[in-house]
Amino acid sequence: MAVTYMRKLEEEPETYDSKFTALTKGVNLKVQEWILDRIQDSQLILEVGCGTGTLAKKMAIKGNNVIAIDKNFQMINYAMQNYPSEANVDLLYQIGTLKEFPVEKSSKDIIISTFMLSELRPLEQQIFLRKAWDILKPNGRLILAAEFIPSKFWKLIFKIKRWWFKKKLRRLRLKTTFLIKWFINYIEPIGFKINAQKTWKHGSIKAMELVKVGDIPGYYCPKPKSFKGIHSQLRIYRCLFTGQIDRVPIEPGIYQSGNPDEHSPIIVTANYEYTYIKVMRNLKGLDAWVLCVDSNGINVWCAARGNDFGNMQLLEAVEATGIHNLTQKKFLILPQLSAGGVAIPQLPKNTEEFPFKIVYGPVWSKDIPNYIKERPKQKLDKMKLARFSISHRIRAGITHTTFLLRKIFLLPLIAIVFLLLALNWSNKLWWIGEIFIWIILTNMLIACLLPISNFTRRFIIKSVFFGILNVIILGGISWILHQSFLFILWNLSFYFWIAFFSTMSFSGYTMSTSPREIQTEYLLFSRINKVLLTISLIFLAFGVIFYII
Repeated sequence: MAVTYMRKLEEEPETYDSKFTALTKGVNLKVQEWILDRIQDSQLILEVGCGTGTLAKKMAIKGNNVIAIDKNFQMINYAMQNYPSEANVDLLYQIGTLKEFPVEKSSKDIIISTFMLSELRPLEQQIFLRKAWDILKPNGRLILAAEFIPSKFWKLIFKIKRWWFKKKLRRLRLKTTFLIKWFINYIEPIGFKINAQKTWKHGSIKAMELVKVGDIPGYYCPKPKSFKGIHSQLRIYRCLFTGQIDRVPIEPGIYQSGNPDEHSPIIVTANYEYTYIKVMRNLKGLDAWVLCVDSNGINVWCAARGNDFGNMQLLEAVEATGIHNLTQKKFLILPQLSAGGVAIPQLPKNTEEFPFKIVYGPVWSKDIPNYIKERPKQKLDKMKLARFSISHRIRAGITHTTFLLRKIFLLPLIAIVFLLLALNWSNKLWWIGEIFIWIILTNMLIACLLPISNFTRRFIIKSVFFGILNVIILGGISWILHQSFLFILWNLSFYFWIAFFSTMSFSGYTMSTSPREIQTEYLLFSRINKVLLTISLIFLAFGVIFYII
């Protein structure tokens, strides 16, 4: 959890060390001591992610040749200002990352990296290990320290604290770090063995000494993941009924459908568990390599629109997995819905690291087997047109409704429940249930009847249209239930607002508009929404006073 907040601390190098020591309760200093005890003198050392240079300085003073790199200019600048005054210190600070920094192969005795792994995504961690293997001499050592997920009861405490720090970072509009979830699995396949390790704080902080083994580095491949049966179906329901608020990633990497060989096609998709299960089921045992890029546990459509499925993720997946060594096929079949994130002209052309051409497959994974079998020069309309059918709209409606209930309405409804109980109005709790039903009915109405609003592309106009329609429908239902014009009058503005707000929110689930179109409307929508919400809340309050009470 301390590492999560590093992004904020890195903005102030002058106070970084003291504040990070406070966050870790001094464990970072114990980590440095453990590392220094394992290092002799006269070693060629590369430190990656050196920060303020505290550890690099200590290693250099001990008599080692140290190159320390960090991608943060402010950190390197601060480290150079505090260069050790001792004579004959062999220490060089440089701006850079291990991936980009020019270092000769088999040139270093030791590579050090402390609390940097959490800055890397899973596939980047694999690339880091392979690069470190290349740089180290035979039997060279890679010494790492990082924050890991502890086990048992402490795992819950860890997640609560991490959630709290992530919340603070969101308020500061800073990106969070990544959980080190699968790193231990990468060590042996890539070409290292664990020589020593030490843990602190119930296993949440761990230091490891890895030794380089073998003649060439390997590649890591995740274990086969089940996509059939009750458990997989329950995972699908979890994605549908939690509003896609929770990212549900699987390990990125290469998976197999059937028994692929060097002549089998490569199908690229997201590492969102729902997407993976659907793709594997729809392939029906077709012999193919399935490359799951690290889309941050987000589906293809949303990931491509949000910069989580693009050139960077694709190149990273190819480099980390070495998939070009498994097949003679030089085409990657990408989901058509990823086209919004992948810029083909900017990808490398026929290079050793990326020898592939890109083709976009069908819009729906159920058509992949026919697409591969027929290999059409031009896709049929049914394969390239993303029709938002009633079944798709209902699934999107369910997901969107649960998203709104969890993200927008849950806390206000709970607050109203406590208010009614505090005022001893427990007999009025039915009103909360009715609001809950209004939200569900409104969103399913929008999902089912969305095509009738196709007379316009502007979602503000769609929002007004469904607002009026919702007033008529919910007003009619309220009359049947309450037989009161006064009750309907107090709630009309709220009926309209629910539909107005929900329609605009639902725009992200449709495929009829681009993010740019939505963004151009959002400023006007935001202003109108604030006015409508204020009016509807005032009228609801009067309704509580004059009707419900």
